[in-house]
Amino acid sequence: MMNHYPDELFMKRALLLAEQGRGFASPNPIVGACIVKGKKLIAEGYHACFGGPHAEVEAIRRAGQRAKGATLYVTLEPCSTWGKTPPCTRAIEKSGIRRVVVGALDPNPKHAGRGIQLLKQKKISVQVGVLQKDVEEQIQGFRKWVFSQKPFVTLKMAESLDGKIASRSGDSRWITGSEARRFVHGLRSRVDGIVVGKNTGLRDNPSLTVRYVKSKWQPWRFILDTRGELKPSQKVFHGKSPTVLVCGDRFLKKVAVKFQNSNATILSIPEQNGRLDLSVFLKKLGRLGITSLLIEGGGEVSASFLEKQLVDRVYFVIAPTIIGGRDAKTSVEGKGVHLIRQSWHLKNVSIVRCGSDFVIQGDF
Repeated sequence: MMNHYPDELFMKRALLLAEQGRGFASPNPIVGACIVKGKKLIAEGYHACFGGPHAEVEAIRRAGQRAKGATLYVTLEPCSTWGKTPPCTRAIEKSGIRRVVVGALDPNPKHAGRGIQLLKQKKISVQVGVLQKDVEEQIQGFRKWVFSQKPFVTLKMAESLDGKIASRSGDSRWITGSEARRFVHGLRSRVDGIVVGKNTGLRDNPSLTVRYVKSKWQPWRFILDTRGELKPSQKVFHGKSPTVLVCGDRFLKKVAVKFQNSNATILSIPEQNGRLDLSVFLKKLGRLGITSLLIEGGGEVSASFLEKQLVDRVYFVIAPTIIGGRDAKTSVEGKGVHLIRQSWHLKNVSIVRCGSDFVIQGDF
C-alpha cells in the first residue's frame, strides 16, 4: 500500500495543475503533469489553452536534461497522433523519462490505449489508473463531447424547502446563504458556458459572471430569448466574457437589428412547437467547442431541458426556509409529469451541508 502513496500524491498535484486550464483548453480536455526524480518534484505543466503545448510537453520543457531517468505523472493518457501539436509520446521518448504514471485512458475510442502501447514499445514503464475516478470526473465534459458532440449539461437550482425560487411578489434575494452563493460561483468557474432564459434576464438583470471565488476564467453567457425581448442595455451584454443571445430563426433579422450596436452575438436556432429546439442548441454549442454548460434559468427553462432529457447532472441548493404561496414560482415548472412513475429519477445521489443550506447532487 505504501508503494502507491507517492503516486497518488503526485497525481493529486497533477489534477490541481489541470484545473488551471479550465475553460481555456476546450474543446480539448484539461490535463496536468508532474515530473518527479528521487521522489522530488522537478517540473510541472498543464494544458493552458486550445492549440497550445500539452501538459507533458510543457513539463518536459521545464525539466530539460533533468527529465532523463525521471517519472512523469499525467492525468490523461499522452496523445499518440499529430493534431495541432506533435504527439506527446514522441516528446516523452526523447526526454529519457523511464516511467509514466497515467490517471485515465483517453476516452476517445480511436486513441484509447494507443499512447500507452507506444510508450511500452519504447521500453518505458507505464502504470495506468491512479486516481482514475477523479480524472474521469474532471474531464466529464470532454468525455461526453467526444461521444455526442454536445456539452455535459448541469442544472443548478436554489430553492426553499417547499421548492420555491421566489416569493409571490417575485422577490428572490437571497433564498440561500453566502456560502451557497460561493458554491454556485465555483460551479460557474468550472464550466464553459452558462445559460438562462428570457424571464430570468428580464426579472433579475443578471451579469452571469464568476465572483466570490478566485478564477481566471469567465464562461460564455447564453440567453434563450426566442423573440429578442431583452434590452441591449442589460448587464449580461456587458463585460469581457462572450455573450450570445439565442433567438428563433424567424426572428433573426429583427433581433440582429436590435442588437447591432451591442456586444451580443446572435445565434438563431429552429423552433419546435413554438419553443426553441434545445437539442439543436446543444449541437451548435458542441460545434463551438463548448463541452460543459450550466443551466441557471428559472422553472420554465429547467423544465424544458428536463422534459427533453438533456440534463446530465443536477445541483439543488435547498435553504431551510418555507416561502409558500400558490402563485410563487417553483424550481421546475412546465407541464410536469402525468404519473409519478414518469418522474425523473436521479442516481449517484449525495447530500452535503453548505453553510446553513444543503446541496443535493445527482446524475441522470
